Amino acid sequence: MKSILVVDDSKFFCALIEKKITESLDYQVMSVGTYASAEALLDVLDIEQIDACLVDFRLPDAPEGEIVQLMAKKRIPTIVLISDITAEIRNYIWKFRIVDYVIKSDNYVTEYIIETLQRLQINPSIKIALADDSKTSLRIMSTLLSVHKYQTLQFNDPLKLLDHLKQHRDIKMVITDYDMEAMNGYDLTKNIRRLYSKQELAIIGMSARDDVLMSANFLKLGADDFIIKQSFLAEEFYLRVAVNTGRVIEYEKLTTAASKDYLTGLNNRRHFYELVEVMHNSAVRHSTPIACALVDIDHFKQVNDTYGHQVGDAVLTEIAKILESSVRKSDVVARFGGEEFCMYMVGINRENAEIFFDKLLKRVESTAIDIDGLEVKVTISIGVNINSHHVLDSMIEIADKCLYEAKETGRNKVVITPEES
Repeated sequence: MKSILVVDDSKFFCALIEKKITESLDYQVMSVGTYASAEALLDVLDIEQIDACLVDFRLPDAPEGEIVQLMAKKRIPTIVLISDITAEIRNYIWKFRIVDYVIKSDNYVTEYIIETLQRLQINPSIKIALADDSKTSLRIMSTLLSVHKYQTLQFNDPLKLLDHLKQHRDIKMVITDYDMEAMNGYDLTKNIRRLYSKQELAIIGMSARDDVLMSANFLKLGADDFIIKQSFLAEEFYLRVAVNTGRVIEYEKLTTAASKDYLTGLNNRRHFYELVEVMHNSAVRHSTPIACALVDIDHFKQVNDTYGHQVGDAVLTEIAKILESSVRKSDVVARFGGEEFCMYMVGINRENAEIFFDKLLKRVESTAIDIDGLEVKVTISIGVNINSHHVLDSMIEIADKCLYEAKETGRNKVVITPEES
């Protein structure tokens, strides 16, 4: 388990923040009260296991912020706790590329720390693209973002960024300069918005120009925020990035919740139809081979009755993983409800379908599902419809009849529709 290190001579604060962190996050918390004890602890710990540290700026044996420099040497993401902030102290601690500083007297301090630690957990999965034809600016931005563990991609040619966005849909934010030779920031923003909505990707415009209209123009063209290069503070930059990426991530979560099965993570029944209707119509129109299969876990009620619903849920999740890992990216797998799943595969002929589903049957049968030391084995029955029908529901209905036959004639078997004469 990853750890958070707290260095503070207030036992009350250490106990309070440890309680908050362990309640909210999957972290172990270690607390020490002096610079010397922190240094000694770091000498024996695996630094890779420490995700972040919270340090009091003024410690009994290090009253001038020396602890911040120590954590910077160890390359540990650091949140500085301080009772008062001056411009001199602020400039000193930002020299060491800290994550943030918080005012200890603020009632909101513990909530803010938890939110910051949560972001540090999520940020490694967030990709941010930087567009600027200045290599220096790209390096500065990338360094700033790396402190908060974001993934960054650098583009000194906005046209290459656009090509990348067309092929990869995993970018959550673009930060673009205005003045670029191949395409200015306004035009880049307009082109990005033709590809992505504001819910899918955030854009922050930047410029070194002293132009009062630039912010408004960027926003009108589809940007979410604007920053003037010469005057922004690091802490302001981080907050703007966090707010805008957070909005995109929340939308993604809502979209996922509406389209995915809550337990297995597979497509739900409604989303299956949304995805497959277009695929099916195209396949029928072009006479492309199709396989539509219904999969049912044999004697699943008996699993629930014998071991309980928690084990039953684990079995459903494991079977879902097997189904999803067995298919191609172009195939669609969904949980239809209960212990029943549906698989839709385009471009697979009868011979290959027979081989595929036979292997799938054997893979499930040979898998021992480990649930806290308890090994459970199950089998599945599969009904497959190979014969194309113009209506998707007809394909599924015939697959369901094949599934019924498989269950009625012994289970743990595949029944495929005979060839149409």
